[in-house]
Amino acid sequence: MNLFWQPVVEPLLEALRPAHIVEIGCDEGRNSRHLIRWSRTHRARLDLIDPAPSCDLEQMAARAPGFAQAHRRLSLEVLGSIPAPDLVLIDGDHNWFTVYNELLTLWQLAERDQREPPIVLCHDTAWPYARRDLYYNPATVPESGRHPARRGAVAPGTPGLAATGLSPDFVHAEQEGGPRNGVRTAIEDALATRPGDMRVVWLPVLFGLAVIAPQSRLAASDALAAWLDGLELSRPWRSLASVTEYQRTLGAIAVRQVSRLGGDAASATPASPAARPLAAALPAPVLSAMQRGTFGMTYRGRQMLLNPFDMANYLILLQTLRPETVFELGVHQGGRSLWLADTLTAIGVAANVIGIDVVLPSGLADPRVRLLQGNVLDLGAVLPDTGIAALPRPFLVIEDSAHEPQTTEAALDFFDRHLRPGDRIVIEDGIAAQLLAGGAPTEAAGAALGLDRFLERRGDDYTIDSESCDRFGYNATFNPNGWLIRR
Repeated sequence: MNLFWQPVVEPLLEALRPAHIVEIGCDEGRNSRHLIRWSRTHRARLDLIDPAPSCDLEQMAARAPGFAQAHRRLSLEVLGSIPAPDLVLIDGDHNWFTVYNELLTLWQLAERDQREPPIVLCHDTAWPYARRDLYYNPATVPESGRHPARRGAVAPGTPGLAATGLSPDFVHAEQEGGPRNGVRTAIEDALATRPGDMRVVWLPVLFGLAVIAPQSRLAASDALAAWLDGLELSRPWRSLASVTEYQRTLGAIAVRQVSRLGGDAASATPASPAARPLAAALPAPVLSAMQRGTFGMTYRGRQMLLNPFDMANYLILLQTLRPETVFELGVHQGGRSLWLADTLTAIGVAANVIGIDVVLPSGLADPRVRLLQGNVLDLGAVLPDTGIAALPRPFLVIEDSAHEPQTTEAALDFFDRHLRPGDRIVIEDGIAAQLLAGGAPTEAAGAALGLDRFLERRGDDYTIDSESCDRFGYNATFNPNGWLIRR
């Protein structure tokens, strides 16, 4: 949506002058930042809705105090509780069930509040999601509203899932087309419930944008009607735009493939360990030197066993996730516990570190760090469900206990039922087998084997965060394939 700001969104704001704006789907907040500035300047209400944004949505909303509000919940849970808006930007979950019900709910709000229906900008109305559902988290869509789906890439001209293409890490409907499938289908089905009430302009570029404008608003505003007229494309221009979009898409797929061949980590984010070899790209002498240096790492007089690559990864993760509860399974001397608490405090997060170990470090007294004596194989004995439910989110779980397959798998199984979309879990020291083999690539063992076993069963609900794994080179971390995001 961000790329439509200058040519579409900003001119619409000037023509409409909305008193209330809703953005569904904020992701990294690029478009949200524009909306927040506009909201603050024009004193308009702004509701930002995203259950798992890739940015600090609350901090962004705080830039327009009294006007902007962040909602880390599903759109269909939020819309019914807010006033009817004037403008809505939809770029959230790209599937028929969600978009269809978002539109119907928005129109019902207008009737409830006796307002004109909002103008709606809906992204992803062209390929690939015009006629194919995407489910960021399939569990949030009722089974009756989902098509048979699995993780896999999509490619133009391939109605099924493709061996190579875009978005291989996402869960897609297995087949393109058919009833109740895709964003454009959802819009067309919703419009069929209000024949003649809406005018729609379809822009077939940048994955497609639909502008849905109530005829009543257009009739009441010459400026608004003129703005929408200006967006209409002639038939030749529409054909040219569609061809250009098709070529752009093929180019994006080609760039992805070339980048993967060249080892560009940012281009590949598979969630399956089978698709990501375990071995780190670091040479054996570097791994050995890092291991020696890590044993000497201390913080506030306590050993912390954290190498510089992973310390940097944690610094970035703490700043982007801003976890309000950190579970540290395996505390050792407590150096990392204190470092986590101090770092969270430094970035303005109320530190709440819960450390669990069979043998607890002595003399560690810090109100931000709560130490519990317990075994990872029986976490329920020290972390009852009711206690976890009351803890503030998001969660960050660091599994750094015995590094054995059964303990890693037990930790993952325990927290699997407690993590919500966007929460994170890190499986430490999956590199151990490679270190013991002198840096040579080896089969998964220890913590890495436990991780593999878990993802074979539950991998559809997790993404391997390749940005963290590969920030300094492919799996240049002591936690190869071990930085996980709950879907």
